[in-house]
Amino acid sequence: MAEQACPREEVETRERESLSPQATLSSDERATRREHGPEKCPFRTDFQRDYTRIIHSRAFRRLRHKTQVFISPQNDHICTRIEHHLHVASVAATIAQALWLNVDLVRAIAIGHDLGHAPFGHKGEKSLKAIVESHGLSFTHELQSLRVVDRLESPYMPAYRGLNLTFAVRDGIACHCGEKFDECLSPDLDKTPEALLTMKRGDRPATLEGCIVRWADKIAYLGRDFEDAIALNIIKQKELPKTVKDVLGQTNREMINRLIHELVNNGVDHNKLFVSMGVCNAMKELLEFNTARIYHSSQAQTTFDQVDRSMKIMFDLLMVRLDKACGDVNKIASEDEAQDPTSCWGVFQSFVRDDVGEGWNDSKHQVVLDFLAGMTDSFFCKACVECFLPKGAV
Repeated sequence: MAEQACPREEVETRERESLSPQATLSSDERATRREHGPEKCPFRTDFQRDYTRIIHSRAFRRLRHKTQVFISPQNDHICTRIEHHLHVASVAATIAQALWLNVDLVRAIAIGHDLGHAPFGHKGEKSLKAIVESHGLSFTHELQSLRVVDRLESPYMPAYRGLNLTFAVRDGIACHCGEKFDECLSPDLDKTPEALLTMKRGDRPATLEGCIVRWADKIAYLGRDFEDAIALNIIKQKELPKTVKDVLGQTNREMINRLIHELVNNGVDHNKLFVSMGVCNAMKELLEFNTARIYHSSQAQTTFDQVDRSMKIMFDLLMVRLDKACGDVNKIASEDEAQDPTSCWGVFQSFVRDDVGEGWNDSKHQVVLDFLAGMTDSFFCKACVECFLPKGAV
């Protein structure tokens, strides 16, 4: 006799019966609040639906062509941004499952946490940030990721803009801040959805699951970046600091295992995630080592000057196109450019018309920022060739 289907209500009942008291339940009205409508799926929980919406988004698909650390690596085994998302989701789900927390929630947060990352990794982010600050705007990839899911990914138009994700997932994405190292991290249980409108980089997540993803981000990149640098002959494994070896291990696998065990063993029956001072110091030492020997290495920075120059030129060129259009979106690209689905200007015109929509003429700098931040490394380089280099007449 075939098993009966498992409807959403049954899943929610099982969560209430089996998950930790510290877990965020899929039936929690605060955590699952959406801006547009309370419609429910008969089979999937709200967090499972969010996961599906994210992996089907265009922003997620573009991650496979975005830099993690090394710009346009020729080695197919070097990590890109999409693999990093998968690594974070794997680490976070392991921790959540071990602590009897909501695995579906951490997966949804993790798989969407870097959707707003600029091309060329953190160098691209710094370049964009410097450019837009002179125009009164700010840019961090965490808050840009929130903007992507709230406004720029809009498959449900004309009903509403954005992916209409739950508060807990949106908050976790905006608060993941993997560069900030806290020995102890606890959720802000009083946070409301309205707080996301004024949040700052580094604010605490609203759920313990969001705290898990913030930890998992660090765990996922520290050892992975180290082993990628070994594969590229930038460093040798024997150069790893002794304290890091003794406390965390010598390989990415050992580091992940050690840190997951530390967080799980310390996190049982606590509404916080923390590591010992020794482990925290070892993580900071590994980050300092990676920064000095990998992120600031000549191999990693070989095209940094070109990123700065080309990003500024592209920003200015895109602004010129918007100004010349004089408020008419159909004048951003020429007729030939608009008909070419691979043309930078045709794609830009479609982005302004379909993704930005009304009001674009009043926020041109933000429009250009959003477009540049959404570019992949490969599309940016193609756009540079199209926009900078002369073409033959025949």
